[in-house]
Amino acid sequence: MSPESESVDRQARATPDRRGALAVFAAFGAAFVMSQFFRALNGVLAKDLSNEFLLSPGGLAFLTACFFIAFGVAQIPIGIMFDRFGPRRSVATALLIAVVGALLYGAAPNLAVLYLGRVLQGVGFAGVLMGSLLVFSRWFAADRYGTWMGRMIALGGAGGLLATAPLAALAEAIGWRAACFGGAALTLGASALVLTMARDAPHGHPVLARKPESWRASLEGVRDVIATPRLKPILAMCLVSYPINISLIGLWAPPYLMDVYGLDAKAAGGIVLIMGLALIGANLVIGPLERRLDTRKWLSLGCAGVVLVALAILGIVPGLPLALSALLLTVIGGVSCYNVVLAGHARSLFPDRLAGRGMAMVAIALMGGPALMQAVSGGIADMFPHDGGKLSEDGYRAVFGFFALSIVASMLAYLPVPDARPSKGFTARDEVG
Repeated sequence: MSPESESVDRQARATPDRRGALAVFAAFGAAFVMSQFFRALNGVLAKDLSNEFLLSPGGLAFLTACFFIAFGVAQIPIGIMFDRFGPRRSVATALLIAVVGALLYGAAPNLAVLYLGRVLQGVGFAGVLMGSLLVFSRWFAADRYGTWMGRMIALGGAGGLLATAPLAALAEAIGWRAACFGGAALTLGASALVLTMARDAPHGHPVLARKPESWRASLEGVRDVIATPRLKPILAMCLVSYPINISLIGLWAPPYLMDVYGLDAKAAGGIVLIMGLALIGANLVIGPLERRLDTRKWLSLGCAGVVLVALAILGIVPGLPLALSALLLTVIGGVSCYNVVLAGHARSLFPDRLAGRGMAMVAIALMGGPALMQAVSGGIADMFPHDGGKLSEDGYRAVFGFFALSIVASMLAYLPVPDARPSKGFTARDEVG
């Protein structure tokens, strides 16, 4: 372990400024609430968007994926900005781009403006998750990192919940466009909170005394991150953890429940709301469980296995009762929280000087992954009948089957990777498989 790594790890374990840490948690949590809201809102608005802009299931999937495509493309530039200028200023500024995107989305007179608004939302929210992953690794001890990330994601889950039944009711009352304008106002408030309440690291942390790298060194750091051993299999797991869950919550689950079971938007949104509640509850548990079991690898594999089984049942068995389908979707919604554990596993691979760019790669997988999952699943869905925007049950089963096979491939890639035990700190390299 390098002297810098030892210093950073000791500092992370100390976390003496509890008030400052809670302020960081609250500010980034507020931003994450809005990020989650805009990621997921297309699920409930699916019928409104499809009818008004004449979108097929594949077209709706691509529109939804634009958020994540833009999110993923923005990661490396934002990671460089984090390591040069700090997460606080970078995130607060980027959120203003999301505000513009939300306003354009709500005011869109045509499909081109709608796409532009979605892209700007993705760019604007691109730094929120990555900034949280980075800043929390400096403010909280390594063995409590998963706990605090789980709490933050649980708090952010309120945004996902707002994009279910509450959004459906609000859109019915005032229209989906006005709901987007309200989201823009709340995002502006989140930007102000990050700028005024958060700090990049506790007082005395080594990163505060480090001189900014040159642009050449910053780009060379990206190369070093990409070449990091063991990173790619972890990224493969990241591609199927959160991305599959948000693809269900934000795209496929609501229309599946409406098309296959004849539910209206409110009823379908209610089931998706339960999925979101399950995710919030699981995120509060996953961190303490990681610490108690003292393993990141096997906890991730166990959670992925449960999600795999649930998706396999949805994909293989036709004519499932509504209650069983709702239960399986809820299980997927909750157990998919293992992306928090994977983030800790990835963070253990990088020294602090590369942390911003390293976590950018994780964020590309976690947030660019939905673009891949939604685009491919949308193409699969378009291969099946979809009269008037209504997809057949076989089309949904094919989508679930694709998700299940993706998890199998990622688990096989991740299985040989050594564990990174929380008790060893972020810079430890645990060679036990």
